[in-house]
Amino acid sequence: MASPAAELRTKERGARQQSEANRAEAEPLRRQKEQPAAELGVVDRRNLLARRERRQVTVLVLAAALFVAGALAIVAGGRALVARDQVTSDSLQGAIASALGTEQNLRLERANLEAPGRILHIATTQLHMVTPTSVVYLEPINPGETVAEAHGASVGAASSRRSASSTGLHEQRGSSPGHTRQRRSRAQKS
Repeated sequence: MASPAAELRTKERGARQQSEANRAEAEPLRRQKEQPAAELGVVDRRNLLARRERRQVTVLVLAAALFVAGALAIVAGGRALVARDQVTSDSLQGAIASALGTEQNLRLERANLEAPGRILHIATTQLHMVTPTSVVYLEPINPGETVAEAHGASVGAASSRRSASSTGLHEQRGSSPGHTRQRRSRAQKS
C-alpha cells in the first residue's frame, strides 16, 4: 500500500491537473468578457448621412492634396528642364565664342602668310628667285571661233549655199566659211 504522503501527492497532482483543465476552458470565456462588446443599436439616418459626408470630404481633401502634389511635381520638373536647357545654352555660347576667337586668329595668321613682303622674302632666300630686269608682255591671240560660232556659221553657210546654188552667186558674194573667218580675224586685229 501506498503511504499517506504518496496518496496526498497523487491527489494534489490530480487536483492541479483538474484546475489547469478548468483554466484552459475558462480562458476563452474570460477573454470574451474582457473585450468590449460591440455597441449595437438602431442605425439612425442622420448618422449615416454624416458618415457619408465625412467620407466624401476626406476623399475630396485627399484628391485635392494629390492634385496639388502632382502640379508641384510638374512645375519642379519644368524648372529642372529649363535649368538643364540653360546650362546647355551657356555651354554652346562658350563654344561659339571660342570658335569665333579661333576663326579670328586663323584669319590673322592667313593674312600674315599672304603678306607680299613675306612671300618675296621666301622667294629670294629659300627659292633663290631674282627680280627680273625687264618684263615682256605677250599679246593674246585669238584661238579661233567657238563651237557655237562654228556651228552657226556652218548652218548659215549651208543655207546660203542652197540659195546661191540656185542662183549661182556663191563665189561672187564672198560668203564662204574661209572668207568669213578671214573677215573676223581682220576685224579683231584692228
